Amino acid sequence: MAKILVMLITGKENINTEMVAFSFAFNAVKNAKSNVEFLFLGRGVQAANKSQKSSPQFLEQINVLRSEAIPLKICKVSMAGEGLTENDIFSGLEPVYGGVEVDSRIQDGYSVITF
Repeated sequence: MAKILVMLITGKENINTEMVAFSFAFNAVKNAKSNVEFLFLGRGVQAANKSQKSSPQFLEQINVLRSEAIPLKICKVSMAGEGLTENDIFSGLEPVYGGVEVDSRIQDGYSVITF
């Protein structure tokens, strides 16, 4: 079984790429039976901001990933860089150190797919 870390690094300037990342993660689990984790990193943390204009669409996509039990993680350093706190993001996202998380997943044999 494939192990995939999907990293969302695209900010709000490209909502289409953000949506493709969510779809890829969902389909990798649903259709390919892959083991998938999802990480909001860099400008990608903007998609987790619950007060932005597109937040209803992003929450819907996050809930779709949750329905497949995909672990959802968000980089603490990236959040700080974007001026976000845990109160600003959707609940249920696990705050992690993004670089450490990526290294750990690579060491565990995950392929990294970046959007």
